[in-house]
Amino acid sequence: MFIVLAAPHYPPRNIGGTEFFVQALARWLHGRGHRVEVVCVEQIASGLFPRVSARVDRSEGFPVHRLTVRWRAGPLGLRDRFDNPAMGLWFKAFFHSRQPDLFHLHSGYLLTVAPLRAAMKAGLPTVVSLHDLWFLCAHHTLLRPSGRLCPGPEEPAGCAYCWLSQSRRYRWLESALGRLGRPHPHRAAGRLLNAWPPFGSWVRTMAERLQTTMGLLNRVSAIHVTSTFLERQHRAFGMRSERVYRIPGFPPAEVRPGPDRRDPTGLHVIYLGQIAPHKGVHVLVEGVRRAKRMAPPGRTLRLTLYGNDQAFPAYARSLRKAIGEDPEIRLAGVLPRERIGEALAEADLLAVPSICPENMPLAVLEALAAGVPVLASEIGGLPELIQHGVNGWRVPPGDADAIAAALVRFLEAPEVLEALRAGARPVHTMEAAMTAMMVLYRDVVGKQETAAWVPEPVGSREG
Repeated sequence: MFIVLAAPHYPPRNIGGTEFFVQALARWLHGRGHRVEVVCVEQIASGLFPRVSARVDRSEGFPVHRLTVRWRAGPLGLRDRFDNPAMGLWFKAFFHSRQPDLFHLHSGYLLTVAPLRAAMKAGLPTVVSLHDLWFLCAHHTLLRPSGRLCPGPEEPAGCAYCWLSQSRRYRWLESALGRLGRPHPHRAAGRLLNAWPPFGSWVRTMAERLQTTMGLLNRVSAIHVTSTFLERQHRAFGMRSERVYRIPGFPPAEVRPGPDRRDPTGLHVIYLGQIAPHKGVHVLVEGVRRAKRMAPPGRTLRLTLYGNDQAFPAYARSLRKAIGEDPEIRLAGVLPRERIGEALAEADLLAVPSICPENMPLAVLEALAAGVPVLASEIGGLPELIQHGVNGWRVPPGDADAIAAALVRFLEAPEVLEALRAGARPVHTMEAAMTAMMVLYRDVVGKQETAAWVPEPVGSREG
């Protein structure tokens, strides 16, 4: 089978759960004799006209087409971010020259829905993997720039204001309405601005965005979700459910429990992921600082933060200021993939303090596969992975006091943490997930060869 995979990014320059999922899938397909090509976005530029160019990287053993994408400014640029005409033309030519059997889009972030339209016009079976909330939210997180969580795209004016409030000069209105006690102040701000003609173009574009993204999503051959949380969120805003396949994420095969290198005199917490505001790293730092002040005598508490601290420089500076001179809390930079097992072997606990709805974080799957319990925010798909008091501990998102209380409990009663460690087990396997994905592919291209579904909950289909 000839399969084209498209993702917002692809390693090594850009790394994350979606990127590693696509890389593992591409390598698995290639290793089993399927023809595979990957398309990803490598660079973003801005200009007067939308444009897409590409270079081909063959270092993986199969072609990886790394795109440079140019967006326009203003409402036209917003449209370029969800339905880029230049992206559509590039994929139209690409599909014409390649003639694949199937096109699989992993999130529309950066790529937009234009590849889906091009694939449908070419008569190709299409699969979409929902790794995030991009089809519903221009920020793809349902988290507003103010830090507040959004219930969903119910009002285009509210979404338009949310988009514009990335610029700080717009945020005062939401803050003022919030202080006045108005519910959903970003929506109230959008309604107030709706009478301003320049704002009206943003509102119309946002209305078109949801109609376009969900309209095309409902026309694809199959929708793949990795968590029931994402399925529920998209159903609530118009996704039809008859073509939804649930195939959870998986830890990469190379992550295995390593020799135990933990310090018995204390507690070592690690964080693996983006150093970004929506990940709640600042909440974790504050929780650790509070727990250290309450720690029992003779017990130490360390926090190591692994991630790129250059992606959001101002945020990283604020974290360093909060950490101060404390040698037991450190920003350790990006952790190479080959050292993840080593880092987990030195950890008592993985922290996932997200304040935005997570899907099924790769770091959580890796930690559980290595026998490391997880302290996680009770948000998004995390409760589907973390059983409170069994393989981890759940706390309300954004609650530094709850993080501190949990850490103090583990310091005072190490046996509680050891019980969680005993309960930390692999959730899903890569081979089972890949087998289920191949069944999905055969189904949508009409090749009904004999193949067994992997047992629940690793792969299932509704419909």
